[in-house]
Amino acid sequence: MDINVKLRRATALTGGAFALVLALAACGAGNDTPEGAVEGFLKDGAEDMVNAMLDGDGDKAADIAGDYFCADDVTGVKDAAAQFEGMTDEEKQQMEEMAGDTFSMFEDMSYEIGETTEDGDTATVEVSITANDETTDETFDLVKEDDAWKICGYMA
Repeated sequence: MDINVKLRRATALTGGAFALVLALAACGAGNDTPEGAVEGFLKDGAEDMVNAMLDGDGDKAADIAGDYFCADDVTGVKDAAAQFEGMTDEEKQQMEEMAGDTFSMFEDMSYEIGETTEDGDTATVEVSITANDETTDETFDLVKEDDAWKICGYMA
């Protein structure tokens, strides 16, 4: 595959992964509530999952994602991580340069939880996220799997 195509794909996936993390900057504690599921991911898994993806370690990324995402999204995380496998250090450096300050988003990320709507085994959580001096408003979908709330629909 042409190096420029590979770098563009990797950069797009990186951007998508970071957009996901920005989108998930939300909520409570534990996965017994929709807010808690998102909060748990942000506190305990987001940065580690993204780093595993960037390192091309799909198994580690999927293991982390399994604690926070529905089954379809775990598969999506593995697929995204596979795009980074086999990249040379030079390709990774070029990707980092193309991504700009996206990689530093965890240093100053903050969020504010808005409205949460729960309907049986589905829920939505509204979140306002600020990172790299930019604020975005996001709505997150969650489903209940095995009595635990899981973020769903972002990596599938």
